[in-house]
Amino acid sequence: MGLFRSLHRRFVPETGLHGQSQESRLSEAEAFGICWQIGCGLARALMLLPRLGHAKGLFLVGRGVRVTGARYLTLGRGVKIEELAEIQCRSDRGVVFGDGVTIGRAVSIRPSSYYGHTRGEGLVVGAGSAIGALSWIGASGHVTIGTDVLIGPRVTILPENHVFQSVDQTIKSQGVARARVVIEEDCWIGSGAVILAGVRIGRGSIVAAGAVVAKDVPPFTIVGGVPARVIKSRLERATSEQRAAA
Repeated sequence: MGLFRSLHRRFVPETGLHGQSQESRLSEAEAFGICWQIGCGLARALMLLPRLGHAKGLFLVGRGVRVTGARYLTLGRGVKIEELAEIQCRSDRGVVFGDGVTIGRAVSIRPSSYYGHTRGEGLVVGAGSAIGALSWIGASGHVTIGTDVLIGPRVTILPENHVFQSVDQTIKSQGVARARVVIEEDCWIGSGAVILAGVRIGRGSIVAAGAVVAKDVPPFTIVGGVPARVIKSRLERATSEQRAAA
């Protein structure tokens, strides 16, 4: 086995940056490229580390990542923040990424404004969860994402609504009403979905690509459409399969 394949085999699982090593499928050149990428990511992480609120272990930072208010950020072991991600961390309850969380390319996390006049509540992302490329999470109202949640690319989570009751004032001047968003563990949120304020998505549920979720989703339910409606229950399918097997 070549030097860099050997390094990949030893180093990657130990850091927690992968769940399973695939070194047997890598050429020496591919292993070198991955090791170089990891090394650069660790170097950027070391530059960020002194500014963080807390880091549990090794993590990776991609090129062009922008983190503001880093003292409000807590990272678990093996977190990966991919290139061009923007994370604004100033918030009442901070931003927390659990072990093995992946923040995809060009993701925006925005609990607060650029200029400090608006301060949101914050965000928690549970261990093993992944947020897909180009997703946007406004965390002015608190957002909780459970463990092992898969969030596809270009997903939007909006934990606030503009107030518009008065027609004698501009909508902008009436401010916003915040409401928490909760996505429980083991959910899959499809590409381009929109999750609106006050919604709870139950454990093991699936949101179809492009859906707009405006009300709670029961556990183990598949929803889709605009607005999102129940398509089927995963529990019913599991029961049918068990009966067929019997």
